[in-house]
Amino acid sequence: MPRRTIAEAQKATFELFKEISEKRTVSWTPFALVTDLLEEAGEVASAVKALEGYKPPDKPKSKEMLATELSDVLYAVFVLAETYGIDLEESYQQTTDSYRERFLK
Repeated sequence: MPRRTIAEAQKATFELFKEISEKRTVSWTPFALVTDLLEEAGEVASAVKALEGYKPPDKPKSKEMLATELSDVLYAVFVLAETYGIDLEESYQQTTDSYRERFLK
């Protein structure tokens, strides 16, 4: 699969989301997406804690599992951004510019 820009990934993710939503009996509202995002963020935290040795894992955690959880977070973020018409590529650039300004000057 070719590499995508953030904007391309955001749009492609939303198209996949719409396709999946058409097949579901219950629609995913923005509220449901946020709760899903929070659940996935918790799974990211659990994987990092296990990888860093702060908690004994229920099952072994790996970088591959962390990558999967981070990707799940991205999916939810992309869908939420597209739902509300947010240009994540532009917003991300503004955020990194702000970090650069605050922390490197």
